[in-house]
Amino acid sequence: MNGRKLKKPPISIIFIIAIFVAITYAIIVTINDNEYTDYPGYINAMQGAAAPVITPFVPIITPPFTEGIHVTEITDTHHLKLVSRDFPITTTLCYSLLREVWPDLAASSAYVRLRETAFNAMRDLFSEVDVGEIGTLFIASGYRCYYEQSVLYANAPNPEYVKPAGHSEHQLGLAVDILSGDNYYSMRGTEEARWLRENAPRFGLILRYPEHKQDITGVPYEPWHFRYVGRVHAWYMGEHDFVLEEYIEYLRDSGVVQTEFDGRNYYIYYQLPQNGMVFFPEHLSFMISSTNTGGFIVTAWR
Repeated sequence: MNGRKLKKPPISIIFIIAIFVAITYAIIVTINDNEYTDYPGYINAMQGAAAPVITPFVPIITPPFTEGIHVTEITDTHHLKLVSRDFPITTTLCYSLLREVWPDLAASSAYVRLRETAFNAMRDLFSEVDVGEIGTLFIASGYRCYYEQSVLYANAPNPEYVKPAGHSEHQLGLAVDILSGDNYYSMRGTEEARWLRENAPRFGLILRYPEHKQDITGVPYEPWHFRYVGRVHAWYMGEHDFVLEEYIEYLRDSGVVQTEFDGRNYYIYYQLPQNGMVFFPEHLSFMISSTNTGGFIVTAWR
C-alpha cells in the first residue's frame, strides 16, 4: 500500500454512522410490526366484517391468604364432604342440629329430618313445583343416624341401592330421596325426574348419582337421590359436568379457582392443613367444608 498506513476515521463519525443504522433498523421493524398487527383487521375488512376488538389480558388477582384458623376451631359445613364406600364416616355419633321436615314440606313421615341448609333448599325447590306440570313431590328419606342406616342395610331387599352404615350420605343430614310415586323405581324416566335434575342445582342441590357417572361414583343411577352442596358449587359442578368425586379432585389439582356467580367473586380451593391450620383471604367472607379426603375446601367471596 505504498508503505502508508490508513488513517482511522474519527470517533464522532463512527458514532454518527451507528446512530443512523440503529434508526434505520427501528423504522424497518416498526413497519413490519404494523404490517402484521394490521393483517387480521385487513382480512376482516376485505370480508366485510368488523375489525376484531382486542381485549388485553388481565390476570386473576388472588388476595393474599394470610388469615388462618385451626382445624379444631373450624365450623365445618360438611357441604362438600365425600361419603362413599371408599370414604366412610368413622363416627357413630348422631347429629342434633336437625330440622323436622313435616308439616312444612311433604314427607313420607313425621320423622324425616334434615340439616337447616338442606331444609331451606328443599323448601325453596318445592315452592317452584307446578303440580299441573309434574305432579306432587315429597321427601321419602332424609337424615339417618348410624344405627338407622345399619338396620336399613341389614333388611334391604336390594343392597345395591343401600349402603352400609358409615358409607351413606344420609348420615350427613344433607341428602334427600325425593319421590312422586309409591316406590323408588317410579322416578325413572318420569317428568318429575327430569324437572328435578334441571331445577335442583339452582337451589344448591345436585343429582348425586347420575346414570353416566356410575364408573366414578360406584353407585347405580338413582334419579331420586339429591345432595346439598351449596349454590355456587352446584352451579360450577353443573357447568363442568362434575360429580362430587370429580369436583374434589379438580379443586385439589387446580389451585385457586376464581369464578363469578350471582354478582359475587368467589375463590374456591382445596387445602391440606399446614401445622393444623387452614388459611383463607383476609377481609373476605368464607365457609369451610371438610372433604373426608384429608383436606378442606375453602369458599371465600366478596
